[in-house]
Amino acid sequence: MYIFIIAITLLILLLILIYISNNCLKITRYTVCNSKIPKSFNGTKIVHISDVHSKMFGKDNSKFFSKIYELNPDIIVMTGDIIDDSEKYIEKFAKLYSKIYKKYPTYYSIGNHERKLGYKKYKKYLNLLEKYGVNVIVNGGIYLKKGSDKIKINALKFRENMQPKLLTDKKKIQYINYMKNKLGDIKEDEFNILLAHDPENFEMYEKLNVDLIFSGHVHGGLVRFGKICLLSPRRKFFPKYSYGKNILNKTTLITSSGLGNATIPIRIFNRPEIVEVILKS
Repeated sequence: MYIFIIAITLLILLLILIYISNNCLKITRYTVCNSKIPKSFNGTKIVHISDVHSKMFGKDNSKFFSKIYELNPDIIVMTGDIIDDSEKYIEKFAKLYSKIYKKYPTYYSIGNHERKLGYKKYKKYLNLLEKYGVNVIVNGGIYLKKGSDKIKINALKFRENMQPKLLTDKKKIQYINYMKNKLGDIKEDEFNILLAHDPENFEMYEKLNVDLIFSGHVHGGLVRFGKICLLSPRRKFFPKYSYGKNILNKTTLITSSGLGNATIPIRIFNRPEIVEVILKS
């Protein structure tokens, strides 16, 4: 009898843990300091959203929107997989998220699930985003200006930032040059942000003369035990850049654990996350 009660209690606790890990939003805050940030951008608040996978939080996504309004960012950056690769979410999510698109300047880069929509559906979705005022950056960059000061937000679409299979030294050099060509002119004396869905290429991104990178894709490693992340959506164990803040030389990588689930529909000790970053000059 006691064994049965213990088993039922453990099952209930596990179900509570799974519910919290998959449905209770958290805010993670970082500060990024860099001497290249112009004084007029000092204190700029960026909210980072990634890997929603069409998940809703509350009726009409009310809990999610409440968190965004509470944070009241200066800009929003989105690093892909906001919808799943299903046509039924194209118009629904573009219209639903227009609540924040119309209120906050939003910069959107592409993930693998947007690409899986197929060309016609993909273009339809991007056109809807632009209709609602979203700055969709496929490959290249857009300047943010305050008077004579400016910073630049760059993006690589998923096909261009996806980790290549053969990582020989020669292949890395070729791939870095390929990404440089796709991004265009990156000026070293300016503060450059890069939106790139897959964080696994961090060592190569660092060679692009960018200062701050926002990524997602890995979903925080799905199952987390402290700083240890178990598995990436690519079924890669212990992914290196799965979550949090990493610094390599003068480049900072912020990787979000995202908000939804895709191929493996579960999170453990890995709550859905909205990221806030404050820029300091």
